[in-house]
Amino acid sequence: MVTVQTAGTFARYKGGGLFRAIDGSGWLFAELPAQPPVRDAGGKADLIKAARPILTIMDGLAGLVPTVTVGGRRFAKNFYRRMKILAIATPEPFLPSPTLDPANRVRLARENPHASEHDRFTAVGVKLFAAGGGHGFWAKAADFIDSMAVDNDPASTPDTVFDADREVIQQIFDDAGCAPIGRHQADRMLAWWVTDRSPEVVRVMTEPEHMHVFPSNEACATAEEFKRLHIPCDEWADHIDGSYTMTMVTLGATSFMGTSETDPSAAWAAQLLAARRGGGTGVIALSVDGLVEPGEVSRAQVDKDKEDVIEKTMKQMQDSHKANLKVAQELTQADQEYQSRERAWPTLIEGRVHAAVGHRVLNAKSLGFPGDVKLNPDRQDSVFQDMMIGSTIQYNPSPVFWPAPILAFAGLSGRSVAGEDMGRGDKSDIPGALVGFSEADRIPVYSSPFAAAAFHTAPGFLILGRTGSGKTRTALHIASQWALLHSPAELAKDPDHPERAPRIPGVFLDPKPKSSDFGPFVEHMHGTQIMLDSPDAEGILDPLRVFPDDMASDAMDTAVEMLGQVTGGQFEDRARQLALYSIIGYGRRHGADCTGEAVYRAWRARHDGAPDANDVDPLVDAIFPQLSRLAKNNRLFRLVYATRHGGRRLAIGQGLTLLSAGTANIIADKTDAAPSDIQRWVVRMAALGSAAAVAGRDGYLVIDEAWSLLGDQFGVQVCNRMGRIARDQHYMFLLASQKVDEFNNAGLQDFIGRGILHGFGSKNEMSGRGSQVDAALELFNQTDNDRMRARLAEDPFTNPETHAPNWASLYPCRDPRSGRLLRGSIGYYIGLDGSAIPVEININNSLL
Repeated sequence: MVTVQTAGTFARYKGGGLFRAIDGSGWLFAELPAQPPVRDAGGKADLIKAARPILTIMDGLAGLVPTVTVGGRRFAKNFYRRMKILAIATPEPFLPSPTLDPANRVRLARENPHASEHDRFTAVGVKLFAAGGGHGFWAKAADFIDSMAVDNDPASTPDTVFDADREVIQQIFDDAGCAPIGRHQADRMLAWWVTDRSPEVVRVMTEPEHMHVFPSNEACATAEEFKRLHIPCDEWADHIDGSYTMTMVTLGATSFMGTSETDPSAAWAAQLLAARRGGGTGVIALSVDGLVEPGEVSRAQVDKDKEDVIEKTMKQMQDSHKANLKVAQELTQADQEYQSRERAWPTLIEGRVHAAVGHRVLNAKSLGFPGDVKLNPDRQDSVFQDMMIGSTIQYNPSPVFWPAPILAFAGLSGRSVAGEDMGRGDKSDIPGALVGFSEADRIPVYSSPFAAAAFHTAPGFLILGRTGSGKTRTALHIASQWALLHSPAELAKDPDHPERAPRIPGVFLDPKPKSSDFGPFVEHMHGTQIMLDSPDAEGILDPLRVFPDDMASDAMDTAVEMLGQVTGGQFEDRARQLALYSIIGYGRRHGADCTGEAVYRAWRARHDGAPDANDVDPLVDAIFPQLSRLAKNNRLFRLVYATRHGGRRLAIGQGLTLLSAGTANIIADKTDAAPSDIQRWVVRMAALGSAAAVAGRDGYLVIDEAWSLLGDQFGVQVCNRMGRIARDQHYMFLLASQKVDEFNNAGLQDFIGRGILHGFGSKNEMSGRGSQVDAALELFNQTDNDRMRARLAEDPFTNPETHAPNWASLYPCRDPRSGRLLRGSIGYYIGLDGSAIPVEININNSLL
């Protein structure tokens, strides 16, 4: 039988976290702290931090129970506090961050028309006692009687009767670090199944083994018509946006001893609430409702039950029956657990735990819950209503008796939040690129080029991963969006007209010869392209040209270092350096605007016997002909050694500039030969020149294959220089590489504030070399993150012959037959707070 009904009418929100139920009772709710998800915790310390809020709340509620000297445990239950936890992960249409300007919001909406994000948060509530507020047993007994009167006469009870108890419970919430409930959250809690971004109570359709939910009543009416026409319900979602099938399940007893908090199965709630696309179960909402019992009472009760059951078991075993043997064993384990702690954990008793799974469930074991699961055929509606705040319907086929750690370490409140823009328009949000969506919770992740300046952190961003892992496209994906942002300083001049502000400048340096042709994509993003293999690029990277006038000393120092290494090798002596200063300095004073011209003017002065020729070191007589022949025969050298006055300069306008090697091979082998030195200097000058071009403009520099910059001490100095001055000069840099050791050896850790780690696969790990995965984890201080270590080493295919995708890996997953992209590449986003969150990189289609 199919029924259509209105739901979600058991309570209304009164503000300040207070909900009033239709029976007159009051509930105070707060939001649990949005801890990093326990599935991706960096270590045991993170797990304990995530567990602390629930442990604090349950300890606080247990402490409110008076010592009962009459009536025993049954009477004492009247004073236990009823707690409800409602964890929500409702899918809703993606909405670009309000922190972005209108043009970028429109662009992201156009590029992601079918994307959804999860409205993910967890609320905890306590049923309030009316009036009272006194201490001691008899005062609390009076409060209980008053509360019973409120329930019996809901219409005549004002909110103020709960004020005293609200104050007590609010203090417990504050001690646990909870946040107030906002209006949007309250609306979502009352209509958590609705996919509209402004949730209102909407009708649902109930079938014997599942339900159908809709974004609006009109959509529900459409579904009713589909049902009348005998259209299979599996096809409805293809025609009704925002509708989905939902299965209401009940979670029952788990092993009492549970598992270690570091065991993945302990994070059962995190696994249930994670998106199916991210390897989770895809639960929309999870409700936990029960009484909080002081641990000492639970300890005494377990001990009593154990003795009773063991006595019966022994008698049955004498009669060759073993009906109570398993129960006796479990109670013995429970007793050992409670006795092992000096102060026993509070316990959730008579607990009702329900989950709304966002798809049809045919097999209870498929949910991955480490305990009993009931699929509730013909009782879907009962479970649905029992999950509501203030519900007068209670359905409990599997009551649970859970000590606090089973809830605290379950990952109920974990949110996969990363980046510098939470997408809510908060004051702390700063605009950035949409990297993608967190794998577990489908929360948008934005990365900002302004983070270092805004939060006074290290300016470097590092993307690491094996060749083919997607790091280059990730870097270009981010860089192309940064190029569409406006300088905060310029926006501040005319905040009402952001479209008038210039876009920030950015350079993407691609040193790979004959690499993927990103030119069309850059043009699509309204950028420009400079090819280093083009004849008109000669001299564009000359040290005396790439630095602005206010960096004249940097230009001189760099030119001396370059010619010193080219003419004297890596370890040239100090006398050669001093000689080069005299040569290049003379040329500059006499009007030279490039290094080759400066050397020529100095040589000419000595050759012609100029009055000030003695200012030039005689070394010029030897190096001028050498450098001239080298420039004539080596086109790479002509990029960094210009000989003609007034040549082309590296001009970087607003937006993105692709600086590509083209067909030129500028990546050096690990040798000290002269050709390798020239290749290294081309890469260095491209990096230095690009950094100088975007400095002071809130710009950025992206360097692919950045390991090529770290081939010797000069390259290491370049990177360290950027790390020291980038933030003060108002620019940031992003480095992408498949090699990790070079960054650790160069000592760049202090200059790297953020990063993304892609997959490395097992090949590097089995090659006999040092582990690149371990090196990457060390670089980002993630050495205790075992799950991260395992995923970084996963290979892209479960079967290399059939190319069956490995969903546990971080590599893109494609249908082996059609080639259709099933899931984008995953990158661990390491944020400014040091957390590592798996993110599905949302690559622009024109870049794929």
